[in-house]
Amino acid sequence: MPVVIVRCDGDAAVGLGHVSRCIALAAELRDGHGCTVVFAMRGVDTAGASSVRGARFEVARIAAGGQEDYGEELLDLVASRGAAALVVDVRDALSRASLDRVRARGIRVVVIDDGSERRLASDLAFYPPVPHVEQMNWNGFSGRRCVGWEWVLLNREFATDAFTPSELSESSPAIDVLVTMGGSDPAGMTEWVVESLESLPMPLAVCVVVGPAVTRAERLASSIAGSMHSVRIARGPASLAPLMRASRMAVAAFGVTAYELAACGVPAVHLCLTADDADASRIFEREGAAVTAGVFGEVTREALAEAVRRMMSAAGRRGVMAKRASQLVDGRGAARAAALVAAGLS
Repeated sequence: MPVVIVRCDGDAAVGLGHVSRCIALAAELRDGHGCTVVFAMRGVDTAGASSVRGARFEVARIAAGGQEDYGEELLDLVASRGAAALVVDVRDALSRASLDRVRARGIRVVVIDDGSERRLASDLAFYPPVPHVEQMNWNGFSGRRCVGWEWVLLNREFATDAFTPSELSESSPAIDVLVTMGGSDPAGMTEWVVESLESLPMPLAVCVVVGPAVTRAERLASSIAGSMHSVRIARGPASLAPLMRASRMAVAAFGVTAYELAACGVPAVHLCLTADDADASRIFEREGAAVTAGVFGEVTREALAEAVRRMMSAAGRRGVMAKRASQLVDGRGAARAAALVAAGLS
């Protein structure tokens, strides 16, 4: 069976979005195409590596530091495992030349949402519908570029056809506002959002998702303790899809979570870490699937609370947004991408 090496990292600093979408692709390669998938990760004791092992994949260690071009080390790993393909989803010093050397061995090179020169050394490049893709220089690229809502890589639990009404059991209380800031939330947006909601006049049922790499439990508990709302914490839940589908709306950090919410048909207010994230979020807004609050550090608590108030006060608008969101993202992007990666591998 073909061997595929997946290179990614996930920890408190970089978050878990890269790991999440790589696991989604790896699961489709393994279960749908009979591939053996090995993850190459810099931190083997991180939350990201734990998630990978929890999904029943092997983790091989990358020894080089984050500022080094570790192409030779990666090439040795690819060669020693007899890999037919290499999937890369990183933001580090790995160079285009390193991937050129891998590709010269006849190994299929795949990049995910890569804005660096590495993308030009790939056979396949996958991107969500983000504006910066068309702004990049693609001279010298001889591979296939796959850009759009249909190529968003999500775990199969988020697929529209994976949902059954039994997920929403009567014992699970309805959630007015789901607050989810990703797997690590290094900027501390979770407690900021919880505190911002205090200015709302109506009491709400709020569920706060605390990712597995979040380390500020005491501060978050303090923010929640005095809340006027009914707040519960979901700490590293095994599955996010049921929580999302039980929610009337969400406040979410823009990233993989934004696409997961869309696939579940949940209207959302996006809080962004960077201007690039805000640009990507505005595509959701233009499509009528979400609202862009702005960049964290620039948006005020009052503005965020007002965006939540408006959405909670307009059930009809939420219904329209929910329908449009689920039309945009069907949750089958990983299966489509896996079929292209696996095609012709031996």
